[in-house]
Amino acid sequence: MNRKLVSLIKTDLNITFGLSSLAYNIRKGKRIVPMAIIALAVLSLFPSYIFVVRALGSFYDAFRQIGQQSFFLHVGFMSAQLIVLVFGFMYVMSKYYFSNDLPHLVPLPIKPSHIIGSKFVSLMVSEYLTSLPIILPFIIIYGTRGNEGITYWLISILAVITLPLLPLVISSILIMIFMKYTNIKGKKDLIRTISAVVFIALIIFVQLKLNQWTTQSIIDSEDFMFNLARDANLLLTSAGIMYPPAMWGALALSKGFSVQGVFNLFLFIGSGLVGFALMMILAEKIFFDGLIGNIEVSASKGRGKKLDSSSVLKTGNPIITMAKKEILMIIKTPVYLMNSVGGVVILPILLVISMVTGGESYEPMKEMILQSREILILGSIGAIGSFGVLNALGATTFSREGTNMWIQRTLPIDPRVQVIGRTLPSVALQVVGGVLLIGGIFFIVPLKIFEIIIILVLGITASVPLTMIGMTIDIIRPMLEWTNPQQAMKQNLNVLISMAIGTLFMVGAAFLGYLLLPDYGLFVVLGLFVIIIVLSTVFIYKLLVNLVKTKFMDME
Repeated sequence: MNRKLVSLIKTDLNITFGLSSLAYNIRKGKRIVPMAIIALAVLSLFPSYIFVVRALGSFYDAFRQIGQQSFFLHVGFMSAQLIVLVFGFMYVMSKYYFSNDLPHLVPLPIKPSHIIGSKFVSLMVSEYLTSLPIILPFIIIYGTRGNEGITYWLISILAVITLPLLPLVISSILIMIFMKYTNIKGKKDLIRTISAVVFIALIIFVQLKLNQWTTQSIIDSEDFMFNLARDANLLLTSAGIMYPPAMWGALALSKGFSVQGVFNLFLFIGSGLVGFALMMILAEKIFFDGLIGNIEVSASKGRGKKLDSSSVLKTGNPIITMAKKEILMIIKTPVYLMNSVGGVVILPILLVISMVTGGESYEPMKEMILQSREILILGSIGAIGSFGVLNALGATTFSREGTNMWIQRTLPIDPRVQVIGRTLPSVALQVVGGVLLIGGIFFIVPLKIFEIIIILVLGITASVPLTMIGMTIDIIRPMLEWTNPQQAMKQNLNVLISMAIGTLFMVGAAFLGYLLLPDYGLFVVLGLFVIIIVLSTVFIYKLLVNLVKTKFMDME
């Protein structure tokens, strides 16, 4: 391997994961508390994870009873690779085109393929954190319950290591082509971000539609039951038409070291390696074309404009000004926009897509919802409220300032302005997410006007204290030293901590509603929720104002 590429890989891994800093802190015994918090946050997710794994065990048993347990592996590979592919679009765009190290790397005598190759390896390592929790339960359940031999476990190691390879290659190639042909003047960042969201939604829609057509054609077949009994891989090979790599991975594990198993393992790994080689060739030709404009500052900006004293002296509401500043930062940085919009906008879009592609299969769900509208209302309020932590805007509001945080500290801005102004962009995103969620629910069951008002008003107000919880955590321990804007959101421990605390808040409210709803009815529960939301908002707001005041003075 080229020496420059190896050096770049080591440097990128070190910067991305802070390996040198971590090793130093471990040797010196520093940052024990943050490490303990990480461990506790991970452990707090274990009960939910164990519940999901047990459900997967029942899923495996159902397929084993009809002799189609290989399809269980296909579901695992399909789920893991689809998640890597979808989130890969956001990570690739951030890593390849918006890293702070690009202005230093581009002028150096380094090939574009070396820059892309080093960043790709770093992304691969990052994606293991996403893919392993998804694929490992499928592999372990299949292997232990099927009493698979040593060859199964050896092949599974190879499959797990190479699992993110092809999805990331596909994301990288599509993003490089996308960035090259959207590198236009004006609102290119906003255009690119909106296009990327639409593109991801389109991919998911096509995937679900293909799944529906394939499943329906199999079931409608006259010889379905006969073929099901005769062919143990019927469901696997039929579903594999949609995305062959998942089928190759599943067949490689289920067939072991047989000719078919080795051949599919070769296809699974080989397709990723061939795609990687193609990506490196493509990087040499088009990477810099898409990069131009992202690391340059136009010299024409501000030229030829007359300075109007009235515009200089004109002042506005400081809270609105702060909110506008935050919104502009999010819009102009596609990484922030994609990560914040992802959890709030894409989820309702997925709901709509699943309703459109599901057809008659969702009729039982509609009947169940019609019989429990109180649960629908409370659940929708909880969903909109949870957007306050899912969008990560509150938990990264100070971290996103990065090394420019000194500007905020030196400006004569009232702490109350900082708090309210930084809360408003998150609330605005909740409004968008809430409207989209209501639209998605309409595909299941129509809502009455008063139900829509209750859901939107209480859901949005419930998101305010959850957003402020994230802001409280971020002002206590802001992450200001980062080289890639993705690090400020996706590698920020504050997001995980705020999600953990916000989840406890939501679970506590849900449990209270579960206890009171049968005896006291919906409106008593809603009234109690209003009291909880108001009291918690006032308390967290006062705490946050004091923290902003003191922390801005104490920061180095």
